[in-house]
Amino acid sequence: MEQAYKLSAVAVKQRFTEQYPEYLHIFSKITKKDVAVYSGDFDQAEKVLKCLNIPATINPNPHKLSAQVIFINCSRNYNQDLVKYIGSYVKQGKWLVTSGWALDKVIEKAFPNTVRWNGKSSNEEVISVEPFHNSLWSDIVVLGADPQWWLWGSHPIEVVNPDKVKVEAASHDLLLRYNAPVVAVRFNWGKGHVFHVISHFWAKRSDTPTVRHQKHCTEFLRSGMKLTDEGIETVLQQARVNDDKINFAQLCVNAVSKLARRR
Repeated sequence: MEQAYKLSAVAVKQRFTEQYPEYLHIFSKITKKDVAVYSGDFDQAEKVLKCLNIPATINPNPHKLSAQVIFINCSRNYNQDLVKYIGSYVKQGKWLVTSGWALDKVIEKAFPNTVRWNGKSSNEEVISVEPFHNSLWSDIVVLGADPQWWLWGSHPIEVVNPDKVKVEAASHDLLLRYNAPVVAVRFNWGKGHVFHVISHFWAKRSDTPTVRHQKHCTEFLRSGMKLTDEGIETVLQQARVNDDKINFAQLCVNAVSKLARRR
């Protein structure tokens, strides 16, 4: 997975270089004080950011939170001062990104009447994901990528207020297994925004359910991400991988899609 994320980060940046150069400009403007990450027992969003060379402040004092984008990882326990104040920070105009168990331990408490845990827990499994094209993914979704998402005791999401909450991605697998198809949601809170995903940004594994997933990574870079031949060569060289030894699964579309939303 370490190699998959490294390759994914390089591929995302190459796609931005060729197709969305304005995103690279945004990347170059991000400073350590702009992004805060609160560490957790399970997820490591900071490792995803590191792959993209995005600086971040780790575990800043909740009473002096100045970052514009705040990540709260999946964890057993959370700083209660952070839970107490995060709603007011978002209301003032900040972006909050959370994962996993933050659903009931942070989101339900700080942002009532939006979303909640449905009381069930997933198995350790990989599910298929269908990102919506009118979502935050709309200009970066790779058509036909068939992304997968790793779950581990994850808490399924129930939308309490559909007028306020927008579903960003769903899963037929989640619908069949837990009667809760939602994978990711976002909603406005005052001047700010909240984005929550059912499981971890730093995934531990992926699956190869179809022939497409089992193909070499260059097939996905070319047909999925629409990179030029020169761009593909750049990705392989910078990631220091041999195409003969890397297949489509190891590219981890789920890692690519997650990294891409960090634009």
